[in-house]
Amino acid sequence: MTTRRDFIKAGIGAAASTALPVPGLQAQSAGEGERKKLAVLLTTYFAGSHGECYCTKLVEGKQFDDHYEAPLCDVVAIHLMEVDKNDVGVALAKRHGIPMYPTIAQALCRGGDTLAVDGVVIIGEHGTYPLNVKGQQLYPRREMFDQVVNVFRQSGRVVPCFNDKHMSWNWTWAKYMWRTINQMHIPWMAGSSLPFAKFEPLASLPHGERLDHIVAVGYGGLESYGFHSLETGQRIAECRAGGESGVRSVQVLSGAEVWKAHEAGVWPRDIAEAALLACKQTKGKPQDYTNEVFAFDITYRDGQRMTVLMPNGYCQEFAFGYRVKNEKQIVSASYILDPLPRLKHFSATVRSLEEMYISGKPTSHTGERTYLTTGLLAYGVDSHYKGGVKINTPDLNFAYQPLPTPDHWKEVMR
Repeated sequence: MTTRRDFIKAGIGAAASTALPVPGLQAQSAGEGERKKLAVLLTTYFAGSHGECYCTKLVEGKQFDDHYEAPLCDVVAIHLMEVDKNDVGVALAKRHGIPMYPTIAQALCRGGDTLAVDGVVIIGEHGTYPLNVKGQQLYPRREMFDQVVNVFRQSGRVVPCFNDKHMSWNWTWAKYMWRTINQMHIPWMAGSSLPFAKFEPLASLPHGERLDHIVAVGYGGLESYGFHSLETGQRIAECRAGGESGVRSVQVLSGAEVWKAHEAGVWPRDIAEAALLACKQTKGKPQDYTNEVFAFDITYRDGQRMTVLMPNGYCQEFAFGYRVKNEKQIVSASYILDPLPRLKHFSATVRSLEEMYISGKPTSHTGERTYLTTGLLAYGVDSHYKGGVKINTPDLNFAYQPLPTPDHWKEVMR
């Protein structure tokens, strides 16, 4: 197993050699009728980690409320950067006869000298990585991406890729990654399981509607779970009339300033309170808590606004609320996240990835959602680090339309 230091050195070297795309690269996969072969790349893999959420389901199948689905692809290579004291990945690989390779290149080439898989899964979450002064954990997602891209370039072809959660803690690196993805035409999906989770009460997404305001609710650390909280809201925002238009500015308030803004009507109190009350397991009132409480205040380029509240202490749930313009009714709901060990909300996520690897193209959302949310998070962290200033976001000036949810995905919000 390589050490993290060796790996980061390799990643930095790889970055220097990936400045320009190889002309004529095309996405390729196994022949028709063959099961697609996947390489899974992980920082670490212990019980309850994202390795278990994704890799275990890709290998052993997916559990839903009323049925089980066997794997649709075959994991044929694993690269594990750190073996945790509670590791479950080594035993899983041994149990299923999956080779473990010491480097990313060897995993993608399966010990040979050219790309030998039909899809790549990057799980750069968890592990012994330091925090910077802004509180961001320095997961090596960019470095892992670079090594994957190097194999693509050397092999003269690309295959579909998935990147768990946001693209990078470094927004400049994320922009480089996005340029590379588009230049090389890499079929790419990223993000978290939140858009695939069930929610209650039942409601439909506001497709094509003009919205008064959007409020999302989340919890946890500003960066680590701020991404989940932002994605909860962005899944609503992208459905509005005209689709996504891009973001004009981001501001993050913290502590007592959140509730001062709430009382002052900086965002609609009734929508925020409906979203907060949608949470099922709460403690006291939201205003009872000020420690590690955050609010993202986001203004989009078309004038739409969204507030993302993280009232730590009040709840450990994700929820949303919105109101269609010129209507009185507020739509609000909370997500149902299944506990260990089944984690059924990840089952729908994994199925969407399998369908991408089989079809050769993204199946559930455009990569722009994760790219935009990565930028929102990075600017939000900067705002908090600078004392809660509003930051303009000129490089989040891009539009996209969400992909339709497949009809057979009955578990997923439409």
